[in-house]
Amino acid sequence: MPLASHRLRTVLAALLAWACLMLSGMAAAGTMELTAATRSATLTDGTVLPARPLALPDYWDRELPGKSGMVVYELRFDRNWPAADPGGLFVPWAGGSYEVRLNGVLIAAGGRLDAPSSALAKRPYYVAMPPELASAYGNVLRITVAGRAYARTGLLPVTVGPAAEVRAQFDQAFRLRVVGPLVVAVLSVVLGGLALLIWWRQRDPLFGLYGLAEIAWSVRLLDYFVDDLAIPAELRGYIVAAAREVFLGAIARFCLLVIRVPWRWLHRTLNAYLLLALPVIAPLAAMSSHPLLFPLSWLVKVGIIVTVAGAMVWGALRRPSREATLLAVTVGVSALVFLADWIKVWLTGDYYWVHSMTRYVSVPFSVVMAWMLAERYTSAVQSLQDANQVLTERVAQREAQLRAAFARTQKIAAEETALRERGRILRDMHDGLGSQLVTTLSMLESGKASSPEIATQVRHALDSLKLSVDAMQDTGGDLAAVLGNLRYRLGPRIADAGLDIHWEVERLPTLPHFTARNVQELQYLLLEAITNVMQHAGARSLAVTAHADMAAQVIRITLADDGRGFDTRATRGGRGLRNMQVRAAAIGGRLLIRSAPGNTALAVEIPLAPAAGEEGDADGEAIAPGRPPPHIVVSDESPPVPPS
Repeated sequence: MPLASHRLRTVLAALLAWACLMLSGMAAAGTMELTAATRSATLTDGTVLPARPLALPDYWDRELPGKSGMVVYELRFDRNWPAADPGGLFVPWAGGSYEVRLNGVLIAAGGRLDAPSSALAKRPYYVAMPPELASAYGNVLRITVAGRAYARTGLLPVTVGPAAEVRAQFDQAFRLRVVGPLVVAVLSVVLGGLALLIWWRQRDPLFGLYGLAEIAWSVRLLDYFVDDLAIPAELRGYIVAAAREVFLGAIARFCLLVIRVPWRWLHRTLNAYLLLALPVIAPLAAMSSHPLLFPLSWLVKVGIIVTVAGAMVWGALRRPSREATLLAVTVGVSALVFLADWIKVWLTGDYYWVHSMTRYVSVPFSVVMAWMLAERYTSAVQSLQDANQVLTERVAQREAQLRAAFARTQKIAAEETALRERGRILRDMHDGLGSQLVTTLSMLESGKASSPEIATQVRHALDSLKLSVDAMQDTGGDLAAVLGNLRYRLGPRIADAGLDIHWEVERLPTLPHFTARNVQELQYLLLEAITNVMQHAGARSLAVTAHADMAAQVIRITLADDGRGFDTRATRGGRGLRNMQVRAAAIGGRLLIRSAPGNTALAVEIPLAPAAGEEGDADGEAIAPGRPPPHIVVSDESPPVPPS
């Protein structure tokens, strides 16, 4: 049983191999690769080389170094496809301007034979063969190539056969040698431009070197998909070679910067290579098809790449990271590609190797750079998010600290306010109610005061107490309400004193800066003035007026009586007037007095807005330091009083 199973597997393997051979044979059926040719040539110096047979490929620069001229290749073939079907001709490399003739009839041409163009050698060509031109036997294919020295002139094996199959081979070669480099060039321009833009904004040499390398490589790839430019062929070759050398030097410096290789000698070598790339290395590289310069130039490039690859591996092992590892692998793969191409050229002498993969060497670097950009962007976003998170936490912490500090400050302020208010009440009770009670007690103890006098003194004490309680309420700066409350408290007492009172209070603007302490000072000032009228003036009437003088920007409150009056000069230093002037100054106002028999007037002017630097504290108690002592304005003319 095991033997039968083994035989069955052997038969199946043989059948599979036969099927693969049949399929490959069917795929290649009908096409022929023409390698046998006869070559004749006419050099530019007039030398004529007789026709001789040879086997393609023919490398002109290797056999006739330094020679330019026109080469004629004759190839013969028999048609192996139906006569009615069109045929095709695939020329992988012509090495210069060319003409193709089939049985003496021109069927294709590229460039001018009298002006050879090496640019045409970089791409494959497909030539359609009309059915009527291809005979069954003895077809002569004549390919004329005009080339310059060291421009890779020559001819590679030519494929003929049915149009569809030959076209398929051409399309594959075209995609590899023309479309592929075009796509890579576009990718290099995009990534290089993006890197240079980042370098322009950040001045990071890492992006500058990478952008320079990608742009240089896109210029170098122009040689594969641009047939000709309106510039001399020598200048075109120099530009392509210079771009290649700049790419090599810049990408090597880029790799060393990413991995941070500290070898100064290598950095200096690459810097020197970049400096010499345009004036020295590029002109020599433009002649790279020279039998000696071509392998030598490749050897230099492979040496640089292998050295950089070794440095990359060393740096990646010394400081492991994803960027370093990925870039080291990329450089290693690129080194293997360069080395494989160089070995192919050196060992086989195939200077025109059309399947070189070096043209795609920038693709791995593009992938790595795209990954690095994405990785760094992601890292930057993550760092920004982390920073925002830390900032948010710190702000929250600071906010909590500020809240706690504010709460402590509020508590302290509330305690200080309570202490000030308690102190104010105590002072008011001591200065007002306390002193009046002491006076009343003294009058009682002396036994000399009459009952009406004692009653009057007690009423004074009650009025002071009531006004102190009223002053604790916030009026919002409404002086009309303050005056109305004063009338309510003192009205019965004024009437009992036999005075005919007249109140005339206009609509007054509110004073937001007028605090409870200001209200108390104003109430005590007016209380003292009214008490003086009741006790000392001997008046029959009292007029209280209040109005806003917008021209002077003050509110003026006036008390006028028809009493006996007093000598203002004799009483200027009196305690009563002194108290009133202090209270007027405490609220930022001034006191105006005019007295004559039958016409005494006292006015208090309160500014609509506090003067700068003269605001009191929260309770309106403070008077600005350095302020001159308050004074009474005494005039022979009456203060301005609205007519009653």
